[in-house]
Amino acid sequence: MSYLLLKERRINRLLPTRIISDPKVAQLLLQPTRWKILSELSYGEKCAKDLAETFHTSEQVICYHLRELEKAGLVVLERTVRKRGAMAKYYRAEEKAVAIIPRRGSSSTTSREPMEETLSEPASKMLDPFISKGHFNGHIVLGSPDAHGIFSSRARCGDRATDLALFIGSLLPVTRESVVRLDTELSEQESARNLIVVGGPRVNTVTMAANEWLSITYELTGRNMMISRLSGRSYAGEEEGAVQLITNPNNQDSKMFVIAGNSYLGTRAAVLAFIKYTDEIAKGNTTNRKAIARVVTGLDVNSDGLVDDVQFLE
Repeated sequence: MSYLLLKERRINRLLPTRIISDPKVAQLLLQPTRWKILSELSYGEKCAKDLAETFHTSEQVICYHLRELEKAGLVVLERTVRKRGAMAKYYRAEEKAVAIIPRRGSSSTTSREPMEETLSEPASKMLDPFISKGHFNGHIVLGSPDAHGIFSSRARCGDRATDLALFIGSLLPVTRESVVRLDTELSEQESARNLIVVGGPRVNTVTMAANEWLSITYELTGRNMMISRLSGRSYAGEEEGAVQLITNPNNQDSKMFVIAGNSYLGTRAAVLAFIKYTDEIAKGNTTNRKAIARVVTGLDVNSDGLVDDVQFLE
């Protein structure tokens, strides 16, 4: 999702913006009647009859332009209503603003600046619940560094929050909200929101509560281990972790990412996978693509003793 920062005299506003770089789409949009229709629909939904009356033209002309705008993804059908025996289709603009930005040619030699990386459509859709109108919609939940929970464990994932927050922040134009919570301070109301939970069940009580809902569960007795309900495989390496997206058990209208490993090393690998390979995470589990549940193992590529890359195991 892209945003336009509109600076007005007394207030700044963030508008969800459609970026257009395809000259064919730009040419389609800049046709005068279509531009007027899109401008009108940015303020609210209307049907062809309403638009025809506004612009003093026929419904047939409006319907033609609406079809072209819909094909380009600039307007969407919001609802259909029966009126006097006929069906009236109400449309709205997909975004509040449109920006036309020329695409840089791949063969251009006039600039050596790297092209901006963007998320794939599946990855953007996966993260949509957490990003709303230019703000992070939810909380990042870390295990408390104090002894707590039934295992009286102390979490060591605080530094992972920095990397995670920087990544989330890179997807947003600006945020001044405090979004990080410890599992011990998360309120009942906050627990029903969209959550990104970091750390295994032994160090994060929110992961513990969600464990039974996960496709890749964490063994709570004996050796630290993950067991995949999708492939039937088990993972006991300290550097192994998982990234999973589920419906929040506390609220069916919210989502929950659980990013956790068998140990601190595995959690580090899982956070790195979430940040570095978001598009790959969005492809789903290799056994069941509908399940966003990936297992990774951490790699120390430059032999400095730290996990700096990952390999996907399922």
